[in-house]
Amino acid sequence: MKSLVLVCAFTCIASAAQAQQPAPPSPGPNFLLKQIAPTLPTKEQLEVRVRTSTIQPGAVGQWHTHPTPPIVYVMEGTLSVERKEGETVHTQAGQAVIEPVNTVIRATNKGQTPVKLVIFQVSPPEVPESHPAPSQ
Repeated sequence: MKSLVLVCAFTCIASAAQAQQPAPPSPGPNFLLKQIAPTLPTKEQLEVRVRTSTIQPGAVGQWHTHPTPPIVYVMEGTLSVERKEGETVHTQAGQAVIEPVNTVIRATNKGQTPVKLVIFQVSPPEVPESHPAPSQ
């Protein structure tokens, strides 16, 4: 079941990517992301969530954590994800990234144009997409 859900999700992300980019010059898989994922949830029922998001130039998101790993595909712009401990990961248009689980992060757009994203996540239906970070 988990494998079927992941295949469907990656197909959705790959379809969005192909609509944005020309076909690859050589035959074979054109992976946007190929990475060992953190442990995915296992339950009788899992909910597949795929959504879009736009982050305006200069926007800084709230600090939060994710209980399950979101996979983010950047369609336009450059996404900057800051970790509370100081590291920042930049993901450019045409790239995908797995955001960390149970790590305090926030998304920012340090560029001059909007960042457009497709976000995929698999979770039990009762588990929220994210949690606000505890105040310190």
